[in-house]
Amino acid sequence: MREPSLKILIIGATPLGAYLAAHFTFLQQDYVWYTSPQIAASVLDAGGILALGARGRRWARGVRMVTSEAYHEAYDVVFMAMQGYAVADALYEMMQHAPTLRGSATAFVAMQRGIGPYERIASVFGEKHTIRAALTTWIEHPTSAAPHIFVRMPSGGVALAEGHPLSAEIAALLYAAYLPVLLGESREIGWSALLWQLQANTMPALMDLDADDVYRSPSLATIEHAMLLEALGIIQALGVRLIDLPGAPVRRLATQLQLYPPVLFAERGVRNPAPPSLRVELEQGIDRSEAAYLNGAIAVNARDLELNAPINYVLALTLDDIANGRALWTQFRGNPRMLEAIINVATDR
Repeated sequence: MREPSLKILIIGATPLGAYLAAHFTFLQQDYVWYTSPQIAASVLDAGGILALGARGRRWARGVRMVTSEAYHEAYDVVFMAMQGYAVADALYEMMQHAPTLRGSATAFVAMQRGIGPYERIASVFGEKHTIRAALTTWIEHPTSAAPHIFVRMPSGGVALAEGHPLSAEIAALLYAAYLPVLLGESREIGWSALLWQLQANTMPALMDLDADDVYRSPSLATIEHAMLLEALGIIQALGVRLIDLPGAPVRRLATQLQLYPPVLFAERGVRNPAPPSLRVELEQGIDRSEAAYLNGAIAVNARDLELNAPINYVLALTLDDIANGRALWTQFRGNPRMLEAIINVATDR
């Protein structure tokens, strides 16, 4: 297979941004990574990026980075690799350079979790220039003391929306970077990924527990099950067909949610193996949360459909309040009764 030759910009001082930069370096791809001065300095001090993944330990040396003036030329593909809550700030900066960035072949690949970031990017650059992507492999840097070291889970991959002239070529590029790729319909990818990303995410974050501990608690497992069923109901009301994603049996998850009671689902249900991303946010002291694009997206769409999704609404609002300092995490950590109380109020139990 011929390796794609595309001029690429990666935006995001994130583990995903580093992963793409490292593997595009291995592929001798024409790219530049727009990252923060702090990350750039740590990579330079380390002599590169240590990628631990499908091919074992590999050093990516000579990583091409910029920390400013990233938009002075046109690119074939722009990978939007920042978190969902950082998209608005990135777009504000990019809009000043939209005439240069936006060309007939330019593709903006939205790789954020949940529903909302893709739509925001498409509102600036247009649906025909924007490609939805869903990442089902977990990419992270293990310690703050070694920010240049990035690892990834071996399972999962990327689901990429078809329909753009460059979709197939981008898929081939990601496949060459050891990310299994599925091409599919944009809306199906987005909502299927959302259901998968909701699982064992918000509850472990609020309780400051591992996912296994949440599922071992009958009361927490019951709330988790009800939250997922509520989300599934909204997705079905939208008329979206769920599909399996790389490493993510979403359709089996949906079937089990409808057939299994909470305790059986906790014991035998398929599980998203990724660490809870929302808990990682709180642990790192980030003052914004992607819960708005996960549980919050379910609540917003429920309102638009004139339906109810009280559990997702409460979970999104509570997590956002904690991240922004309007509520104390200590009130919820290891305290299921606090969460049960606000869920009961929201659901009129």
